[in-house]
Amino acid sequence: MRRAWCVVGLGVLIAGCRPPVGGPQAGAASAEGAVSQMLAAAKKQDLQAVSAVWGNATAPTREMYSREEVEKRVLIMMCHLRHDEFRILTSKAAEGGRMIYDVELKSGTRTALAPFTTVRNAKTGRFFVEDINLQPLAPICADGARSTSRPPGVD
Repeated sequence: MRRAWCVVGLGVLIAGCRPPVGGPQAGAASAEGAVSQMLAAAKKQDLQAVSAVWGNATAPTREMYSREEVEKRVLIMMCHLRHDEFRILTSKAAEGGRMIYDVELKSGTRTALAPFTTVRNAKTGRFFVEDINLQPLAPICADGARSTSRPPGVD
């Protein structure tokens, strides 16, 4: 009987060490890593991975809004973040320990530059993308929307 309790106890202990159900671990180990992870996830069209690095100093966005609301917002972001390649050009410190990264995205023949603001989560110590100025990326989204809405062979 004692052996059975040890096996059950070990199972509970192991289960408690797993990342939370619902997607990748929230946040990134570094501020620049949060930007890179978000862009890699957007390129793969991975909603869960994008939402895992989107948040603020208090909580990941997926813990603040309903699943439906997060999915809608992430889909809009992913349209704007569509790219073939990206480069993080510069970084500068901002208010409250935030970092702002100027990121160049290339999609087809288009190139756009947008600032990404990152912040460290006070509870977890992990980094999140808190804000992206999507305005400069709107042409990339529009190009993608046009290319997916036309029938094949129509220019």
